[in-house]
Amino acid sequence: MTAALQLAGQGRALLAAVLVGAGLTTVVLAMILRVRTKQRTMAQILDDTMGKAEIPVEVVSESPERGELSTLTVRIAGIFGRIDTTGALERRLERADIPLRSGEYIVISAAIAVILAVGAGIMVKSPFASVVAVVLVAGIAWYLPSRRATKRINLIQEQLPDALALMAASVEGGQTFQRSIDMYRRDARAPLSSELDRVMAEVAVGSDLVVALENMAERSGVEDLKWAVEAVRIQQSTGGRLAPILKTLSDFMRTRQEVRREVQTLSAEGRMSGYVLFAIPVFLVVALELKDPGYLKPMMHGAGLVVLIGTAGLMALGFWIVRRMVDIKV
Repeated sequence: MTAALQLAGQGRALLAAVLVGAGLTTVVLAMILRVRTKQRTMAQILDDTMGKAEIPVEVVSESPERGELSTLTVRIAGIFGRIDTTGALERRLERADIPLRSGEYIVISAAIAVILAVGAGIMVKSPFASVVAVVLVAGIAWYLPSRRATKRINLIQEQLPDALALMAASVEGGQTFQRSIDMYRRDARAPLSSELDRVMAEVAVGSDLVVALENMAERSGVEDLKWAVEAVRIQQSTGGRLAPILKTLSDFMRTRQEVRREVQTLSAEGRMSGYVLFAIPVFLVVALELKDPGYLKPMMHGAGLVVLIGTAGLMALGFWIVRRMVDIKV
């Protein structure tokens, strides 16, 4: 009877913690979405080169109105954004096309970490489980933008050769380079189309085309694009025919893509080996815990806990070394 009451009390505490955490996360997300809606409206106004869009006053105001939830959102994002002193997280989020500032992303990740930490601590009855939950959320929060950024960079690299070839044909047919970009972006697929939209928006508000392209190359992190922009910059300053340059760049990028695919194929075995070697200990721990829940109890305190932490660190180090060995840059 006592055990049942304790179990019921733990269940109520866990439910209360989850509900409170979920409520706080929902409030933060609502405030963030309010600010992001304002920013998206501003972007649509900048993209409207004909001046037909209606401009709400609150969109172009320099700061949110007093008492608005967006004021609190800006302050929270500003406070937590100071953690990202080098701007590394901000660049990852931008390259991953995640519509959040670094402070907003940290707030959401922290809220999720608190919910999981409280839930894991109550369920397992150990502070070690809460620490593991926090470390897990922190790792996923740091890895997710990098993963999405890598996929986005690969997509842009795949689109660039065809884009440059079409722009070269358009320039050779008598169109200006800026006009060829504007024509291509209207029918192109994301993510390259969204990046070119930002380029044309910068040009519409007075920026130089080459400067806008350099900003795009730096923002996206695509090395091939940086070379293409540098070639265009040199051509704009020295003169000459642009169409053959774009055609040569397109052929060069296609060749690099073929080499990248071949390298990815040859290194697939090494990457899979790293995943398997990392997953085997985790699978064994889960299997032992399910087969005999008391088997690993000596490892949850004292010297056993130190051994577990050291083993996890060595596993992470080994996985990182394997990834570095098979991560061949082309």
